[in-house]
Amino acid sequence: MKISNYNQLLATSTLISGMIIFAVFWNQYQKVEGISRSYSESQLLVQTVEHLFTMSQTWLTTQDLLYSGRQSYLAKGINEQSVQLVQMLVAIQQKVIATDTGNLVKQLITAIEKNDSIVNSFSQLSMQDIRAWRKAIEDSDDITRLYVAQLELLNSQIAKENNYLFGKLAIANSDIKKLISLLVTLYLLFVLITVTWFSKYIIKPIENITALALNSSDSENNIEFRQENAPKEIMALSLAIQQFSQRITFEKKMAQQERLNVSRANEKANIIMDTIPCSLLLLNKDGMIKECNNETSKLFSKKKDRIIERNIADFLPALATVDGQFDQEMVISNMEESLLATNMNNPHIEFSGRKIIIKEAINYLLTISDINERKHSQRALSALSEQLVNAEKLASIGQLSTGIAHEINNPVGYIRSNLDMLSDYFKPLLLYINLVNNNDDKESAQRLYQKEDLNFIINDIEPLINSTIEGAARVSKIIKDLGNYAHVDDKAPEPMFIDELIEQSLTLVANELKYKVEIIKSLDAKVRVLGFPQKLLQVFINMLVNASHAIENKGRISIISSTEQGEVNISFEDNGSGIAREHLKKIFDPFFTTKPVGKGTGLGLHIVRTIIEDHHGRIDVNSIVGKGSKFEIYLPIYQS
Repeated sequence: MKISNYNQLLATSTLISGMIIFAVFWNQYQKVEGISRSYSESQLLVQTVEHLFTMSQTWLTTQDLLYSGRQSYLAKGINEQSVQLVQMLVAIQQKVIATDTGNLVKQLITAIEKNDSIVNSFSQLSMQDIRAWRKAIEDSDDITRLYVAQLELLNSQIAKENNYLFGKLAIANSDIKKLISLLVTLYLLFVLITVTWFSKYIIKPIENITALALNSSDSENNIEFRQENAPKEIMALSLAIQQFSQRITFEKKMAQQERLNVSRANEKANIIMDTIPCSLLLLNKDGMIKECNNETSKLFSKKKDRIIERNIADFLPALATVDGQFDQEMVISNMEESLLATNMNNPHIEFSGRKIIIKEAINYLLTISDINERKHSQRALSALSEQLVNAEKLASIGQLSTGIAHEINNPVGYIRSNLDMLSDYFKPLLLYINLVNNNDDKESAQRLYQKEDLNFIINDIEPLINSTIEGAARVSKIIKDLGNYAHVDDKAPEPMFIDELIEQSLTLVANELKYKVEIIKSLDAKVRVLGFPQKLLQVFINMLVNASHAIENKGRISIISSTEQGEVNISFEDNGSGIAREHLKKIFDPFFTTKPVGKGTGLGLHIVRTIIEDHHGRIDVNSIVGKGSKFEIYLPIYQS
């Protein structure tokens, strides 16, 4: 269909004006679109870094569990987390533009790889090599501190770039709005003038294009905007709109893909949380549970939907203050033992928390470990330790039995001798009394008095009785002290004078010492300690017997008790054979002994140290071969 020359001129003018307007608009739109795309990528990068923060916190928390409990089986989980972190850092590195930001990402990857080598080395370390563990942990702490600092710097740089793009986008959007307003105003003025001339050839095709655009809003199929039956100018315009629509569709698909990537990253984070072999909870500043892993459901015996949005104090009362508020100080404790709520099947737990910032909001990452099996093991070990103490006590009673019997036999011997002598004295005394009572035979009584030397007998009776009473008292004391030693301690500790316990121990080992050992005592403590008397008596007997065995022929043992800085100090020093330097570090180990086979169990000094530590004390030893040994025991003074 032909258009008149005049219409052609108007149409040409209109088209040129439209093209100019469209070109200006398109140019400005491309600028805004480029900035918007950069800002969207920056937003996704910020979210990725925030997610990296969360994963890093989990990674560091798992390392804290490994370091604090030396649980080497956690190393594998840490390695898997490290792989996830490195993958995320590589993805970030591909998106950043600034060279210094890329270098910072490389440094973070290097720090993770260095830390992994240290974590992997833990499985090769002996549990007894405390120094190697500490060195490895210090090296790891240095790396992770640098890692955290670099991670914060990375977050700061990316946030700065994001803010810059946000400001630039706001300016560009404002400019395009102004430009659009101006262009629309000019175009409307122009259209009002030319609408009557171009309604047939221009408006109708545009209406067709508009109808297609309205119908395509909910459709994912490509819409053909090009008009076959229209002037060339309209066809060119429709082609441009077709390209514009295709570009918008492409950008929409890109945004959907980015959202899918973020969703997958969140899914990976959830998988990592569920592979950690302990309960992991995310709390807000009020103690409400916002997220948890599968181990939490197992520990609390509840499904996730019955845990989320509940206060942590409902499950762990230790994290509530007296007035029922969330205890923000307690939650950041490091490996604190506690109990779950009374309705839990396995109440014994150990928890540790960290404060973290997510989207400028304070949150707490809490880990909880089930230690019920450890508690059962501790109780079994405590019962076994008690059996070992009693077995060692019975063994020492057996070793001392001959000496104790001898100590009892001596006073019993002279008690019997005194009784025999008193029996001999009784016969002439009874005869003399009968003669005195017979008034007709006083001369016979006088002769009997002189003959039997009754004056001596009468004077000797009282010493014999006193000696007998003293011997009986000595036997009674030995039996009483032996009974105290053999008696099983009560469950509750009691206050006792430490000097009296030392005296009792000397009574029980008197026969072991008196033939070859000179005892030098200086008992000046005169204070009480809180504890179990039979166990402390076992300690002192063990000290005295060991010192006696270290003296081959004749020697001395010095026993000194004193007080210093709120403690009782008891020292046992002998001039025996001493202890070799290579044995000093092992003498408290169970079953270690330098005595010949059959002469010692190797439990004596181990049980001594166990009893002293149970009484919140300590024991030190110094020894020189050929000169003797000195054991010093420190116990806290009882404050009544």
